[in-house]
Amino acid sequence: MVPSGALPSSATPPPPRPAAPVGEGFGAHVLPARAYTQLAAGGGDRETARLLGRAQRSKRLLLLRMVHDAIAEDPAVLGRLPTPAVAWGLLTRAQRADAAAFDAVLMHPSTGVWASGLLRRLRGVAAADVPLWVEAGHLHTLAAAAAIRAGTDFEINVPVRDGRCVHLPSLGTVFFPGDLPYTGRREQNPGLAGVRRAGGSVAVITPRLSCVLLPDDVRAETRGWRPIPAVRATAGTRQWSVGLDDADPYGPFVRGREVPRLSPQRLRSWQSLLDGAWEMLCRDQPELAGSLAETMRSLVPLAPAVRGEPYSATSPESYGSAMVGLPRTPTSLAVALVHEFQHVKLGALLDLASLCRPDGEEVLYAPWRTDPRPAAGVLQGVYAHVGITGFWRGRRLTAPEGAASLAHFEFALWRKGTLRAIDDLDARDELTDLGRHFVAQLRAVLAPWCEESVPEREAADAGLLATDHRAMWRLRNTQPPADAVGRLARAWARREGPRAGALEPAVSAIRGEVLPGEQSHRARLVKSRWRDPDEFAWWNGRPERSGAPAADVALVEREYAAAALGYTEEVRQRPEASSPWVGLGLALAGLGEERAAAALLDRPELVRAVWLHHGSATRSGAGASPVSLAEWLGTAD
Repeated sequence: MVPSGALPSSATPPPPRPAAPVGEGFGAHVLPARAYTQLAAGGGDRETARLLGRAQRSKRLLLLRMVHDAIAEDPAVLGRLPTPAVAWGLLTRAQRADAAAFDAVLMHPSTGVWASGLLRRLRGVAAADVPLWVEAGHLHTLAAAAAIRAGTDFEINVPVRDGRCVHLPSLGTVFFPGDLPYTGRREQNPGLAGVRRAGGSVAVITPRLSCVLLPDDVRAETRGWRPIPAVRATAGTRQWSVGLDDADPYGPFVRGREVPRLSPQRLRSWQSLLDGAWEMLCRDQPELAGSLAETMRSLVPLAPAVRGEPYSATSPESYGSAMVGLPRTPTSLAVALVHEFQHVKLGALLDLASLCRPDGEEVLYAPWRTDPRPAAGVLQGVYAHVGITGFWRGRRLTAPEGAASLAHFEFALWRKGTLRAIDDLDARDELTDLGRHFVAQLRAVLAPWCEESVPEREAADAGLLATDHRAMWRLRNTQPPADAVGRLARAWARREGPRAGALEPAVSAIRGEVLPGEQSHRARLVKSRWRDPDEFAWWNGRPERSGAPAADVALVEREYAAAALGYTEEVRQRPEASSPWVGLGLALAGLGEERAAAALLDRPELVRAVWLHHGSATRSGAGASPVSLAEWLGTAD
């Protein structure tokens, strides 16, 4: 639970510890049962979103106070900038003049990213390329932005970033082209700029005393001033305004993800895609659309995905925002928005209640990841995929002719995998009592969905893809005990009859080291059948150009006998590889060879380890083949 309140009154510097604030009531945030029940079912209406937002506002106020106090303990970190009390006083004046204007800056997503990152840096647990005084001086920039929004007269110095710009969070960026020499290196030439408002005009004075005047309507672009690009999506009477924050230095919270500047053409693409995605959400999931519009203030627009679905991410420090790569279709964007909004909601809930115990081991399988995950990570993925599954469930009923098959496939793919992840999560000890209740409510939502009918072809491909992913995950991340592998290999070499229960001592453990990832071409082909029919038609007419092994092509075409022969040969040639072993199991399952298929799909790491044990010694003799080994181990299970 976190407190709510206003900035402390501060004609003088605030005391070292937060005093009781003035303004609205100061007390603990309590989440009503109605709101918790909605969230535990994967949903949440607009009022629930407001409750989470109020709690996040309190969190931001505390972060801001902690930043001030940390800087006040060592004002030298500000260099030539004014003391933190000056920025704090301006923030207080802006809040008193216009509370909504102050909140717009306080709750801008990048404010949380900056404050959290600066506190880690001041405590010596993080480093950055940005000079410390520039990062600490962002407090002054926040104060300037809040005062501009509030219409308050003021004057304050702020850092110049990249040697040529001042970004005013939630508003836009002032550029000083040619004012300082620019080498192309971030923060190479920082300086100071003055920001002032007098008589309604806002001026930014550059380090060389040139001046940029902001327009009366800061949403308009003028020479030296570029507002944050924004789009307004409309569906009937419902609207969602969202900024595309492509210039905020604290907008991208994932290192290594560059944010290209939006061109007019790219901005039009975002507008068109958001219009389509918003219309889809308002029609199919109106409650979710309402709470999303209440919460999400901005998107950090990334470059388009080269292949597959666009990259997207959220951070608990960036409440109200998501980093999203430009998708190809409105449907892809709608899925990304649902996915990331689920993370945003859960992150806000976790600031109010503990659902997982800390420091869990990374041992759990998640059908959307290739690596082992801790319980907290699986819970995040489960919550996101309950939302995604719900989206596709609704889409099955509203998709236009020709698009419903994709919805059937995606719905079938995620419902059972997510339910299995919930069961695996509940079997661990990392959940708190409230966490167990929470996942039980998610299970109650998902379980009936797993009984709903899905067309046969879409269901079969979804099942194949899910089985393939889990078996590939086991080969990459688990290994059986060496003594059990040796015992089984010797027994098979002697052609001893398999004994029921012989595999009980061969329980696999998570690997200490991570094996290199291996691409499953058949998975890409199966996905393209439903997600990109044009691509599927292309490779189907030219299988030799798809890059996929012939066995993968045969499997996707349901030519199981040919696929089994191809995979058997691949295993003999590349026994250390993962994909041929799993493909062989999938082909044998298609042929009805249940025991061998079960061994290869449920325990592929054991089958491969036994085959590899002592090299060719285990593969000598008549009838020795990967299929016969899998059949033998399947009988011993």
